[in-house]
Amino acid sequence: MPRHIVLGNGRMAVALDNKMRVKDFFYPRVGVENHTSSHDFKIGVWTDGVFSWVGDGWHISMGYLPDTLVSRCVAENGPLGITLEVNDAVHNFLDVYLRKLIVHNLGDSRREVRVFLSQDFHIYGVDEGDTAMYEPVLDCIIHYKRKRYFLINGTTDQNGGIDQFSTGRKETPVFEGTWKDAEDGALEGNPIAQGAVDSVVSFKLEVEPKATRTTYYWVACGRSSEDVKALNSQVKGVGAEQLFLETENYWSAWVSKQDVDLTALPRDIARIFKKALLIMRTHVDNGGGIIASCDSDALQFNRDTYAYAWPRDGAIAAMAFDMAGFTEVSRLFFEFCDRVITDGGYFLHKYSSDGCPGSSWHPWVDARGQPQLPIQEDETALVLFALWRHYQKHRDLEFIGMVYPKLIVKATDFLLSYRDERTGLPKPSYDPWEERFGVFTSTVATTCAALAAGARFARVFYDSKRQELLDEAAMQMKQAMSEHLYDRSLGRFIKAIYPDGSRDLSLDSSISSIFTRGPFNAGDEEVAKTMKALAEGLWVRTAIGGMARYENDSYYRLSKRVPGNPWFVCTLWLARWHFARADCIEELKEGLDLLSWVVRYASPSGVLGEQLDPHTGAPISVSPLVWSHAEFVIAVCEYLARYQEFSPG
Repeated sequence: MPRHIVLGNGRMAVALDNKMRVKDFFYPRVGVENHTSSHDFKIGVWTDGVFSWVGDGWHISMGYLPDTLVSRCVAENGPLGITLEVNDAVHNFLDVYLRKLIVHNLGDSRREVRVFLSQDFHIYGVDEGDTAMYEPVLDCIIHYKRKRYFLINGTTDQNGGIDQFSTGRKETPVFEGTWKDAEDGALEGNPIAQGAVDSVVSFKLEVEPKATRTTYYWVACGRSSEDVKALNSQVKGVGAEQLFLETENYWSAWVSKQDVDLTALPRDIARIFKKALLIMRTHVDNGGGIIASCDSDALQFNRDTYAYAWPRDGAIAAMAFDMAGFTEVSRLFFEFCDRVITDGGYFLHKYSSDGCPGSSWHPWVDARGQPQLPIQEDETALVLFALWRHYQKHRDLEFIGMVYPKLIVKATDFLLSYRDERTGLPKPSYDPWEERFGVFTSTVATTCAALAAGARFARVFYDSKRQELLDEAAMQMKQAMSEHLYDRSLGRFIKAIYPDGSRDLSLDSSISSIFTRGPFNAGDEEVAKTMKALAEGLWVRTAIGGMARYENDSYYRLSKRVPGNPWFVCTLWLARWHFARADCIEELKEGLDLLSWVVRYASPSGVLGEQLDPHTGAPISVSPLVWSHAEFVIAVCEYLARYQEFSPG
């Protein structure tokens, strides 16, 4: 199920689904140790002898307060006569998840309202060996295992703390979970449980007719009992409301520092632009790893997630942050890359945000049992390309000097060595979609751009021999690209050449790399013919529209009447081509319309997923997807640059 709210501070990331349930809870690194494993932290309400979990039967709207990482969600239950207004936040500095619940009594009489909050921790991602306990001195619940502690507490505006609590066993044939205990409005008060356990706390409010009362709830995270108790004391001392204000103001100031003038944009595009930057930042670990998505629902299908740092996705996000003026974030990513790149000068498939290699399906042997590198070469090349873009904008020479020996020299040495002497093209590797092994136009274009970037870096450091070698290699690869990957009979670039010599002539939107990364210009005849063919063949001809990845894409495919489901990133590549090839301000409109298309199919909270149902526009697969947000930011920045170029004065 898509995530509608994502919150974080670089150590924690918390995500909520469309029923206001916490579904992902990462700590102490973004993308590592999801302590919920996609299980629910629910909100329940009891009044007048009736209980209801927020979800089915409630009218729910979810979003963020303007330009910040504090949610504003509203849930109304007419038969119950209750409306909840809920704010969620992860404090910008403290490792505390905060929740503010304002209870509106829609009735005409004074009522007792009990608010229930459940905690279904799977500490370290598994449910074995957990403990949930009531701590009587602090009147709180603590979940713990080894070096992970989570303290649950709260207060009301009527000076009340936790009114009821219970802990218990879960997910067994006999014990569904303590949350079932809440459904009669009363908790048994079991003080401790171990194994696979959960807990529930409740807060009691006396609410006058047509009036409101407020409950604050928090989860303090730490590595020891002492850590979480100290944080709990800090929250109580400062006050949860103050912590909300601090978080709201911090993120509002952060996103407002972007150095892009948004006044030329339609208001809805500017709004999603800022949301995209904020949502992307929640996926950045403070150690520099940028995970693809915090949505862990993929666990239910293949027992793995998107919570890994792909160098490709991270490089695209870094370019987006750089273009918007967030140097410090992109620099974190490049430092991460400098740490994890192999001694051979290439990146592996993907990584955990702590720098460890991630899971992979790329084998180290080919079909004949011969050794092969299990890589996507464009990931290595794209990091170099993004790093040069970073330096062009920020000129931070001392930083580049720090990463030059490893991230630049070793990587370019690898790109030089990983070439087919006969064709001048790179040797085979996996495609950007991670499905096929061969020589792909998109990979060759990115590699060519990376070699050129390496030459420019060599020039900066007066390494003339390396510069000459890399310039020549880039030129030769561009020529080889035209010779082997451009089909003159079709009048466009093809998708790939496979190890057996067969040529894949199918349309693939990733071929857009020929101009987004070079070495060709958007206005070149070869590019124009290719992009027109892609737009004609991959546009989804339903009421939804958008660009598919490639012909007959079977991934989550819902209809054989379309080439594949529409993807945000593919549609944005088409928008970028319209911007890049425009000769006047009027010719920017086609691309601007595609930006509006993206906004139309964003979630109400501004989240962009991976792909859409071609008939309903509903999100499919993971949501959010950092890649989608990053491509949107890049496209907006490119639009504004061209708009400024064409504007008088």
